Amino acid sequence: MSDEPQIKYVRKRLYVTEKAPALSVDSDGYVRCGIKGDMSDSDMLVLGLVLSLKNKEWKDALLERVRSKFVGATSTTSKITRTFELIKDD
Repeated sequence: MSDEPQIKYVRKRLYVTEKAPALSVDSDGYVRCGIKGDMSDSDMLVLGLVLSLKNKEWKDALLERVRSKFVGATSTTSKITRTFELIKDD
């Protein structure tokens, strides 16, 4: 047996999809995305978000801004209700 470390699990940052692009963030902050090969505007938006999340200052400022919207929301129900209020179409 070799003394070299063995790779047991590799996470993928990019997936090529056939449908809508998507963004996923693991609990440790690891970001992955799925984009279509044609690079439509929606794909570019997802890619732009991935690039923005690589900027620590931008990410920290965004998290603080979002956290401020949840002040007083202490239960799961109140947090989900607040989320719906924030993303609803006006």
